[in-house]
Amino acid sequence: MVYPLFEYSLLFYLILDFTLAAISYKKGYLSARYWKVAQIAFPFQIILCAWFRMIFVIAAYDWVQGHTAGFLGLQIVLVSVACLNTAYVLETQASYGFLGGLQGTRIAGYTFIICDLLISGVKVYLSSYVVFGLGLTENGGHTYPPWALGPVGGNMVVGQAIDLVWMIFNAVLPLIISFIRSKSEPPISFTIDLGKPNIVG
Repeated sequence: MVYPLFEYSLLFYLILDFTLAAISYKKGYLSARYWKVAQIAFPFQIILCAWFRMIFVIAAYDWVQGHTAGFLGLQIVLVSVACLNTAYVLETQASYGFLGGLQGTRIAGYTFIICDLLISGVKVYLSSYVVFGLGLTENGGHTYPPWALGPVGGNMVVGQAIDLVWMIFNAVLPLIISFIRSKSEPPISFTIDLGKPNIVG
């Protein structure tokens, strides 16, 4: 019952985000390179977001690879959205005073993208490890790489720590950043003009 609220909200966001990119490109705020990447990424984002429901269609105890594939697709979507949104800020040369103006904003943006790609590369590798059966055992069990199961402190293992950091970069920080952007930038307004009616007679 809760899942459709998440899925439809994310799909709606992806559509609005793509619309914003299209408008910004037509206004000359974005480069042709960014627009081309956005056009290529958009259909894949929509498909992978919709396929996330595989986690409910395929139970983990029936086929863990198919079940985990839904999570892998969503991870790719969230990483691409976080990186494209940050690139949007860099492309449009947005400047935030609390980050030290334009130069500070650019440094923060590039730092975020690099760190996100690093942690996401490891996270996607761990999910792919399961999806492609790289840890498949003789009795049909699935495991993470041994190094990901090592302890890092308390009851947490390396894989859980990676999950936590990945969640911060791709779920928590993007929400905070988007809230700050919504308060710092003018909203998009849509005007629907039907024109004057053509009355005959």
